[in-house]
Amino acid sequence: MVSATSHFDLWLQDAEERTGELELRGALGEVARLASKAYGTRLWFAEVLGRRWSYIVGERPEQPALSAVQRVPLGRGIGLVSDTWGSLSGDEVACLIDFLGRLVASKGSP
Repeated sequence: MVSATSHFDLWLQDAEERTGELELRGALGEVARLASKAYGTRLWFAEVLGRRWSYIVGERPEQPALSAVQRVPLGRGIGLVSDTWGSLSGDEVACLIDFLGRLVASKGSP
């Protein structure tokens, strides 16, 4: 049986390669740009300071749809914020969040 690699899996491999040598802020910005272009997602990243989430980098809209904003802590005081996942499926979103958590864990401070 032949195993097919999905478009998302290929995209994720490409994102991993493109962010490999970048520092954390640059890597997060690159993932946000790539995800927006490929899937219509809107991702931005924040430094988590208790209850306050302070914007660092990403595709943050001028006026995000506050009712749709989702916050996902990634570790090391960094969080992911999105108001749309675009055309990503639930499983793809979970894989993207896992990838971002590993990226944050492997890089230094923003």
